[in-house]
Amino acid sequence: MKIRKLINLLLIIMIGATLFACTKKEEAQEICIVFTSDVHCGVDMNFTFASLKAYVEDLKEEHENVLLVDCGDYLQGGTIGSLSKGELVVKLMNDMEYDIVTFGNHEFDYGVERLHELMGEMNFEKIASNVRYSGSKENIFADIPEYIIKDFKGTKVAFLGLLTPDSVTSSTPKFFMEDDELVYNFYSGNDGQDFYDKVQSLVDEVRSQGADYVVALSHLGSEITGAPYDSLSMISHTNGIDVVFDGHSHSLITEDLYPNKDGEDVILSSVGTQLQEVGTLFIDKEGNMQIVHLTEYDRQDEKLTQSVADVYEQLNTILSQKAGEIDYDLKITDEEGIRMVRARETNMGDLTCDAYRYVMGTDIAVINGGGVRADIKAGEVLYQDLFNVTPYQNNIASIYASGQQIMDALEFAYRYTEGIYKLDGNAVGESGAFLQISGLKCTIDTSIQADIMVDENSMFTGVGERRRVKDVMVLENGEYVPIDPNKIYTVASTDYVLLNAGDGNTAFKDCEIISAAEMVDVEALWKYFTEVDFGDKYRESDDRIKIE
Repeated sequence: MKIRKLINLLLIIMIGATLFACTKKEEAQEICIVFTSDVHCGVDMNFTFASLKAYVEDLKEEHENVLLVDCGDYLQGGTIGSLSKGELVVKLMNDMEYDIVTFGNHEFDYGVERLHELMGEMNFEKIASNVRYSGSKENIFADIPEYIIKDFKGTKVAFLGLLTPDSVTSSTPKFFMEDDELVYNFYSGNDGQDFYDKVQSLVDEVRSQGADYVVALSHLGSEITGAPYDSLSMISHTNGIDVVFDGHSHSLITEDLYPNKDGEDVILSSVGTQLQEVGTLFIDKEGNMQIVHLTEYDRQDEKLTQSVADVYEQLNTILSQKAGEIDYDLKITDEEGIRMVRARETNMGDLTCDAYRYVMGTDIAVINGGGVRADIKAGEVLYQDLFNVTPYQNNIASIYASGQQIMDALEFAYRYTEGIYKLDGNAVGESGAFLQISGLKCTIDTSIQADIMVDENSMFTGVGERRRVKDVMVLENGEYVPIDPNKIYTVASTDYVLLNAGDGNTAFKDCEIISAAEMVDVEALWKYFTEVDFGDKYRESDDRIKIE
């Protein structure tokens, strides 16, 4: 595989649409594939959709062979997605004229039936390479191809769409069930081999059909905690793939090379999240390949600018309501932008759990770190800010749970936690399942290796002999006392955590339900902010979770 040297990014920005040194479409034999990933509703952030549209249109002025593709997680993550359950995002993506997309785990966050409805509104092609359905009702992927081959005047490029096999647990497991049985599976199991074999069979199939290049739109991620379903593991266990556009882990990787199982280099590239960067793969007529990332563009498409403005105008009435005011930041990240909320207690996590415990009147509240999505800056706090924190519109629920079930839930939630949470600007030991807590205190002993048992879908099945979570205390009458494994406590959280085995945490699966749909998550935050004068309580985190 030949790799050209990277074009200087600043030069690209300066010369804009003329960067390819071509003046006529018929002279431009280069194939240009523009890719995005993990946009998470960030259509007006960083690069912006309006700039992306202008960039793609300028490319098309100079090149005949231009595609715009996405690697998943576009429907969820912001107000335009959550308040419309994805519809407004699809509208903007149609206006963008995307060509091909695959599905991230968060495409399922509004439920499988809702995703099916949105598929019908998408004016672009969709691919899902690794879906198994064992149900008796309707497979929403029945008409979605496993791959797409594009023919550019005799040069064929095949595209695969790789969904993370962990989609079941990283969205809401209940959504993938019929009659309480899982019916959707993404080739998980057998320590990754089922997944690798499926990918290899499709690569072999497209090659047999004359594909000159194979490009994977991957929603697998490049973090070791995703093994065996990360992109690096997939690359090392297969051959025949030329390029992997990677999503899911929000990494920023311009153009790294990794050997496949035959020792041949495969290009891996990832563009972060919310349009931090936009990538373009260039394939010239000699077969040379190069990936360039842009962080900005000096033109915006006027029609897209107006489309985005129209979408936000529909939301402003609700989102501009004032909840309160604070003179300190509520954080889920640290000064480097590392998502501490997935590996450490944070003041935003404390407040969110306290809000759930307040509105439900329970002994305890928990929330998964992956469900607390944004910082709130000092100053006025608007409905928009609260919605950014809890964008999923999950219902708040409450249950009766034994002390033992609570301890098991904590053990599962903290299985990846390490003595440090970051290294060289990257997260260490983070997990969306990490529980922020209220009415509880505990210590995580990271010298003890987690002894957690899960099934082939990464669903929690039990704890072995070792326990790393100790000194679990419950707040009773204003004082913390040791938790009683046999005592029944009331617990509040989202239905995602308590009722739907979110993140694969099944510890609360058989608990008696007190309330299943009291209010949606953002309403709980609104109620807490508008009814409780908490003053300086959350200026710092509360030392509820100690790490040793």
